[in-house]
Amino acid sequence: MMQYYLELTLLPNEDTSVYFLWSKLYTQLHLAFVEQKDSQEKIVYGVSFPRYRLSSDKDIGFLGDKLRIFAHSTQELEQLNLNQWLARLSDYVHITTPRETPNNISYAIYSRAVPKDSVEKRILHQAQRRNISITEAATHFKDHVYPPLIEPFISLKSLSGQHIFKLHIKKTLTDEASMGKFGTYGLSKTVTVPEF
Repeated sequence: MMQYYLELTLLPNEDTSVYFLWSKLYTQLHLAFVEQKDSQEKIVYGVSFPRYRLSSDKDIGFLGDKLRIFAHSTQELEQLNLNQWLARLSDYVHITTPRETPNNISYAIYSRAVPKDSVEKRILHQAQRRNISITEAATHFKDHVYPPLIEPFISLKSLSGQHIFKLHIKKTLTDEASMGKFGTYGLSKTVTVPEF
């Protein structure tokens, strides 16, 4: 189990929205995580969003204003050196010292939610795969409707700076802890983090 964590609280104001802060914070956090990756491009740090919620009646999700970074030891958390990475955001992000994870907790998996390809992309793919015209392929998808992704997201600029993309984050509650490593966004499709 991941026994220690740091809690980061975003401090928006009139001029700086929480969405803008998520973008700036997560860009820096991703860079800090990349510095810690192993030869398989994995890290030991997992993240959770304690104020994460979905509003199904409005088809929208919210991350809230808190982030927790979990690790197996206080040394691992200190090794991240977040104060250095987040120095420019010190007026907008409060970082706690390492804390011990409480007992009697539940678990969650925070993973990347990937939107389905657009109908146009699927039509083009089918036309190429089956060697048929785009018009023929389109008939297979004429009544197809994809539900929108309602999971909350963080807008990020690619490391090459060429485009902006949405990092949609999905939360799945689970009864049992599962061990492993995380991707360089602190997310995993199978590994849990404490949820409290």
